[in-house]
Amino acid sequence: MRIIGSTILLILVMLMRLGPVPAFADQDEGPSPLVGRALLREGQVFNGDYVAFGPLVEISGIVNGDLYAAGGEVRVTGVVNGDVIVAGAKVVLSGTVTQDARVAGGHVTISGRIGRNATIGAGELDLTDQAQVRDNLLAGGGHVELAGRVGHDARIGAWRLIVASEIARDLVVAAESVRVTSKASVGGRLRYWSEAAPSIDEQAKIHGPITRRPLPEGWSLERARQGLIGMRLLAAFVSFFSTLILGLLLLRWFPWFAGEVTAAIRERPGPSLGWGLAASIITPVVAASFVITLLVLPAGVMLFALYGVTLYLARIFAVTRAGQFLLRRPADSPASAQPFVVGLVVYSLLALIPFVGGLVTFIAVMTGMGGLLIAGRERLARSQEQDAAEEMHASRL
Repeated sequence: MRIIGSTILLILVMLMRLGPVPAFADQDEGPSPLVGRALLREGQVFNGDYVAFGPLVEISGIVNGDLYAAGGEVRVTGVVNGDVIVAGAKVVLSGTVTQDARVAGGHVTISGRIGRNATIGAGELDLTDQAQVRDNLLAGGGHVELAGRVGHDARIGAWRLIVASEIARDLVVAAESVRVTSKASVGGRLRYWSEAAPSIDEQAKIHGPITRRPLPEGWSLERARQGLIGMRLLAAFVSFFSTLILGLLLLRWFPWFAGEVTAAIRERPGPSLGWGLAASIITPVVAASFVITLLVLPAGVMLFALYGVTLYLARIFAVTRAGQFLLRRPADSPASAQPFVVGLVVYSLLALIPFVGGLVTFIAVMTGMGGLLIAGRERLARSQEQDAAEEMHASRL
């Protein structure tokens, strides 16, 4: 169990010392960036990688570097001379991205220009007729509508897909229903996996052959749904008991640390969520850069491993805090097993609800990770102050 504690403290120090600090060109006043908005105004120029989070993120200026943003609503209307990695409930990208764009959100609208490849995951995706993806498009979602231009190939997985765009090369589709409108133009082949043939307008232009790939024998949407439900229940069962065991051990062997983290979440829930969002974006990027740079490959692999462990353990602290709230424990009560178990039961039941479960899990993990960061930073500051005080006392003697 000492390894777990050392792992947590080590990743906290690595995140604080290696991860870039979120940069905000302008913020509404408030105790936390989550209170207002992160705003890079039109005409402003930021040199370097720009990291932003909050309920509303607006990037209207110029970023000479990569953009990492997460929030309730993220709008990119300016110019990013680098890559874009964005996550939000609602994402609007109407500006210019000179390199790759990776976007995840509930509702995503793309009407700008992407200089290289686009990878998008969304509940609802709208690639408008003004959108341009110079190279390849890889997208997945519930309802996907393509009307913009794709310079190379488009690979789409969706529940329902509407194609009204110009695709220079191949279109590869896996969807329950596919509609190709009269405005569509596919320069290469159309390959699709579906139980029903696509609806193709007579005026649609498909220059290559249309190929239907057979579904695996015995496969059907209903069987797939049943299989997914069974896998989800099994995963929930395993997750509940593994989290229960780890949480009880953590509270037993490191009660002081659990108490500090839950106190940080209780006293500063907004900053905890915000720092968790920032760390979830920054850490994989730092680790990937280490892996790519072969000279520090071991550090990158270690950081990836520590990041995975921390993601899994982070929800323990958020669940414990939720249990304290449900049991109405006083503010100064230490973290203990009873609130943790109560919180875990409620959390596990909510996690089974479609859509709601994903949101609850996301908030729990991000808040727990942010609480870890805040508690670790405060402990490090106290340790440094204590060392300074001891040195001063020794010098006086």
